[in-house]
Amino acid sequence: MPESGAARDHPNQTTAPVRRVAEYCLHLPGVQASGLLLADGPRLRQEVIATSEGAGRLERLQVDLAEGPCRDVCRTGTLLADVQLADPRSQARWPRFAPQALAEGFTAATAVPLQHHGRLLGALNLFHQHHRLEAAYIGACQVLAETTAWALAREQELSRVREHNAQLQTALDSRVIIEQAKGLLAERLRLPPQEAFARLRTYARARQRKLTAVAHQVVCGPADRGPFPRPEPDS
Repeated sequence: MPESGAARDHPNQTTAPVRRVAEYCLHLPGVQASGLLLADGPRLRQEVIATSEGAGRLERLQVDLAEGPCRDVCRTGTLLADVQLADPRSQARWPRFAPQALAEGFTAATAVPLQHHGRLLGALNLFHQHHRLEAAYIGACQVLAETTAWALAREQELSRVREHNAQLQTALDSRVIIEQAKGLLAERLRLPPQEAFARLRTYARARQRKLTAVAHQVVCGPADRGPFPRPEPDS
């Protein structure tokens, strides 16, 4: 059962197809476990998708320790293929990560960048035994990584569009309620619309309240109470 490491400062919002990439890599001969580490440029999002508890621990460890193959690939965008973790150079490069990976039973790692139009979106990590992952399968992982990067970029773009639309809707809703309050005050106090709006704005500023909140109170609240109550009729 794949493990998804929950982000500490970002909700895990990755789509199911992206998650399945890590699982699919397990079908490649020689791969023992795999994981995806996502990034916002050079900064990791601390979002982990892994196919085993051990792989999940190693992916999160790279974020916590700021070292490891995925971490390096997220910085450089350069493929790291069949890196022997017991090699003294790997031990010197990743003094805390490499021993932990060996303790989990993996002697080598291959990290493939997730890139789309020059943007680094993360890295795909494959844990295996040294010399047990053939070059052809590494090439297949690169194709998978390119597809995954495209899906991630598409997902991020759709998220930005949805956020922008939500902001526009909020602005529109605010404008509508303010215009309603302005018209209601103009009728209630027998003022020109612009003067009604000026009074509404002055009232909100004097009380350090949002203009939309005051406008909502004027429109939805009782006419005889709250901001600008209806004047008593002349006797």
